[in-house]
Amino acid sequence: MEYRGRLGVEVGALVAVDHLRRAGRLSAADEARWLDIDDWFIEHLPNPDFYADGNSIGAVTWFKAPLRPDMHALVDEVCRILTTSGVAHHRVTSDDPGTIVYEDEFQVGVVPYERGLPTPMPEGVTLTPSAPGSKRAVAASPVRHVLLDADGVLQELPGGWYSAMEPYLGERSREFLHRTWKDELPMLAGQGDYLPLLAATLQEFGVGVPVGEVYDAVWKNIVVVEESLEVVRRLRRNGYGVHLGTNQEQYRGGYMRTSLGYDELFDVSCYSHELGVAKPDPGFFVEAGRRIGAELGSVLFIDDVARNVDGARAAGMLAEQWDLTQGHDVLHELLAKHGVSAR
Repeated sequence: MEYRGRLGVEVGALVAVDHLRRAGRLSAADEARWLDIDDWFIEHLPNPDFYADGNSIGAVTWFKAPLRPDMHALVDEVCRILTTSGVAHHRVTSDDPGTIVYEDEFQVGVVPYERGLPTPMPEGVTLTPSAPGSKRAVAASPVRHVLLDADGVLQELPGGWYSAMEPYLGERSREFLHRTWKDELPMLAGQGDYLPLLAATLQEFGVGVPVGEVYDAVWKNIVVVEESLEVVRRLRRNGYGVHLGTNQEQYRGGYMRTSLGYDELFDVSCYSHELGVAKPDPGFFVEAGRRIGAELGSVLFIDDVARNVDGARAAGMLAEQWDLTQGHDVLHELLAKHGVSAR
């Protein structure tokens, strides 16, 4: 292809057509034909094992030559769709495309010897992997993407914030947390450094424990809910773009990105401190939609706070209020209300 994807190599024809589908650039006839072709490849080609962990090694697949006649005809049809869509492309062959890490009857998976820089995207927009499952459910739904909040939806603090703070402040925990949450608001929008402010407030309340120790024990006291993670995985397998939309200051956001593995779980992660605007401001959702690369009306947002749901709707997103206490059966019902399946 004429552009390099997130792995730093030229994008393959199948991925390129799926990018066109996700961007809404295929005609109805070409989208229907692409869904047939995509389902054929899902049915007949094994899924390389390096995708099990999200392809952490950055491998790419090459078709083996010669292609089977039926497979050759489908590849020709994929190229025809690219041509019809005005996308320049060329065929590449190689006897040594990289270090082989996988092989089956149809394809080899390799780690490329060299990688270039991905083709520049608009500022803030992330080029994400295509979903691994059939895209038919997505094609039949007005919703193409699901944006999920973190606290109360994907993760929880065992016993809650007040309980976590009690070892340090006892009965004053509620007073302290409400004070520091108010002070934290500018940091949620990326304005300022939260830890020095938290340290000063701890000192004011007579807590002599180092701020890092308190922060780790309280702010990082996060349990990720497996049932919610499975909803994310199933949505991705069913062909939806699945993204994170959360209000966090830089330190907790960084912990969630790396230690909790959210960067590998989601297609696009939208942290308020990086967007420069926090929920419920409609600007948060406008910027999130821009980074996802989707029309706002094609995104369904799930959050546990009513005012955040209202902000998303004001921006033009579909939105529903849900939290972990309601149970995941209710979440599935809300998704189904919008024609979205995570079953």
